[in-house]
Amino acid sequence: MVETVTLDELDRQVLQALQLDGRASFRLIGQVLGVSENTVARRYRNLCTLGLRTVARAVPARLGHTEWIMRIQVTPDAATSLAQSLARLPETGYVSIGGAGTEIHCGITAPATGEDDAPLLPSLHRMNRVTGINAHCLLHVYDGDPPVWSTKQRPLTPDQHTALAPPAHREAEPDAEPADLDEADRSLIAALADSARATYPQLAAATGLASSTAKRRLDRLLAEGIVLICTEFPPRRLGYRLMSYLWLRVDPARLDHVGTALAGHTPISFAAAVTGPHNMVAAAITRNTSDLYRYLAEHVGPLPGVQYVETAPALRQVKRLG
Repeated sequence: MVETVTLDELDRQVLQALQLDGRASFRLIGQVLGVSENTVARRYRNLCTLGLRTVARAVPARLGHTEWIMRIQVTPDAATSLAQSLARLPETGYVSIGGAGTEIHCGITAPATGEDDAPLLPSLHRMNRVTGINAHCLLHVYDGDPPVWSTKQRPLTPDQHTALAPPAHREAEPDAEPADLDEADRSLIAALADSARATYPQLAAATGLASSTAKRRLDRLLAEGIVLICTEFPPRRLGYRLMSYLWLRVDPARLDHVGTALAGHTPISFAAAVTGPHNMVAAAITRNTSDLYRYLAEHVGPLPGVQYVETAPALRQVKRLG
């Protein structure tokens, strides 16, 4: 069980600054917040001991890949071992167990395939403890790429937010054309996956590029939406102990309206349109079941176009953010 901790206003400001720009320097953050660079560095190190992670994520669409969310029904005795096996696969971005221990949610990326190619995770179909599989292709992400749930708590002023927010990056839709990447770009992406806050000299040493070249290439990868820098902090540390998947059926004509509305709700960390019997999925983070009930009754239920909502609490996260 992850303990709740008390973060003061400065801790929360540093956290939001890093979620706005995971590579922002301690000096810049300190200037905006009115504290020293050393103070920001010290607060950052403390947040890391509490679970803060900054990772680089290549956008699958720009690599010619497709994103899927899979719901895998299993017998209770198989959930933990199968979830741990899925978590070890490089193509899974996250894995969680829900449904009273009988369902696994996982996000995976796979090359864009033709209709004659192999199914997703073909070994699952041969496991006798897997009782059902549903795969949902992501069509459009309204919120959560990268995840910025904590920024909705708004510890920064509008001026501070503007000073720290990076330039607008081009949105990468699932049908975006794959980026033209060479071996140097791919080695840079791999180096960032190991350390998303690596300095340009460190990136140069890992890739064999000059520091100026590494900076120029990284600027392009970020500006063109090929790479995202994601900063995550466990919501449980802030007292938000319940993460739930919301599977919605929405009138097609209202899909964009509902997705945009969900993206603006404070509890929502992720919302996307998907294929399948449910055409939208969202992840809600609340303090407890009472908060979840109030959110569903007061905010989701009244949305025009929402026909049906299935709520699936996550019991345990086995893999976060890849």
